[in-house]
Amino acid sequence: MMRSVAWLALLGAWLLLPAPMALAQSLVLNGVTIVDAQTGKLTRNQSVAIEGGKIVQIARAGTIKPGAGAKAIEARGKYLVPGYLDMHVHSLNAADPTASFELMLANGITGVRQMSGSPLLLEKRRDGQLKLPADGPELLAMPGTVLTGANAGTPDAAIAEVDRQKAMGADFIKVINLRPDPFFAALAEAKRVGLAFDGHLQPTAAVEKAADAGMTGIEHLGPKESVLLGCSTAETALRRAIAQKPPQAPPSPAGPGPAERAMRATTNPTMATDPVEFDLMKRVVSTYSETKCRALAKRFVKDGLWMTPTLIRLRTMEFGDDPAYRHNPDLRYVPAKTRALWEEMARQFPEIVTPERRAMLKRFWALQLHLTKLLARSGVSMMTGTDAGGLGQWDVSGVALHQEIDLLREAGLKPLTILRMTTLNGAKFLHREDRMGSVAVGKAADLVLLDGNPLTSAANLHRINTVIRAGTYYPKDALERLKADAAKRVAG
Repeated sequence: MMRSVAWLALLGAWLLLPAPMALAQSLVLNGVTIVDAQTGKLTRNQSVAIEGGKIVQIARAGTIKPGAGAKAIEARGKYLVPGYLDMHVHSLNAADPTASFELMLANGITGVRQMSGSPLLLEKRRDGQLKLPADGPELLAMPGTVLTGANAGTPDAAIAEVDRQKAMGADFIKVINLRPDPFFAALAEAKRVGLAFDGHLQPTAAVEKAADAGMTGIEHLGPKESVLLGCSTAETALRRAIAQKPPQAPPSPAGPGPAERAMRATTNPTMATDPVEFDLMKRVVSTYSETKCRALAKRFVKDGLWMTPTLIRLRTMEFGDDPAYRHNPDLRYVPAKTRALWEEMARQFPEIVTPERRAMLKRFWALQLHLTKLLARSGVSMMTGTDAGGLGQWDVSGVALHQEIDLLREAGLKPLTILRMTTLNGAKFLHREDRMGSVAVGKAADLVLLDGNPLTSAANLHRINTVIRAGTYYPKDALERLKADAAKRVAG
């Protein structure tokens, strides 16, 4: 009851949001180079006309004359790409959703996939009462309540929950923690009623079986060992050991409250002191087979399984006390209470993560980067996501997407692959290529103008000159004002 009241208060506050900072009904970008995110083709010296939130004309530079009241933008030497898509966020659950949305837009993000919903959020959206910030990305998709043992602990309960969410208008089913029987029952029912089935895969559910059964996507490369188990030469023995693992004891009633326990659990799950879990990680790394992993990747391609690595989320868990995170100036966009908890977790990290475990986490991280590169080069469909807006330690909305881009570069992905993951692939995943994901006549005017060629280096995706969201023009000064407003909001 209290949670519902809190959500209603939050949603009511959004009704008072300010109007967009910069508004143009008609724009003409002149002399720009258009980047095709699918092929990598560059079309130079073009004019792009925008009206009513859509691209209405593309022609050789100088041949489109701005009409009365239109804004002409000189864009010679600049590169036009589709707006960035963060395909794994929890921004509606953030301490300040408005600040989260503003930060994402200020960092070039024009569309997001919300990964945790609720009956209330679905109802508000259905009734047109989910008032999102005007200066923010589009909400592209949202599930209902995440499937766990609490609401889908048996096959019958899992099927009923999928049907309930279908009736409420959920765009997809998100799963994070289910035993195999209810997991596969929910997956089969989601497929039957036409809902994508996406989320976490538990080590007890074989990844190849989930792919073959029609699981749409896997987040966080698993998480942990659940995908890499399929690359292990000892897979059968390891799965047998996992199945025999005794359940964890419930938390002490005298310990932290439910909200803090949830944050601690999701902030650094690798910090658990469970010796069985640590041994499992070591055995997965030591028995890794490149041949087996390539065969698994081919299976993903055949089954059409998508991957959203969220490397930034994984690295902040596995290197939770990294000074680069603890002293990041972008923490000014994070509420003080959340920053304090993150800092506390960072202080505890070396106390809990022994030198042996830290060395293993470094090896495991290197293997996760290698897996990301292998999946990409094998042709597995992949998207860029961050997990921002939720409980993830050091995961700052908007900023995290650019950290993700750098980690994808570190993994060895090509610039075109990263551009495609960050723009076009989200449109493909959602089957919305007819209106988004490319710079073409008739497509939504959700665009990013860059000061450097993103095909030369994916680092140029950071060099944002202008963001256009549904035809609204945000030059650099407007983007900086959005950042300043977000910092002011979280400071209270």
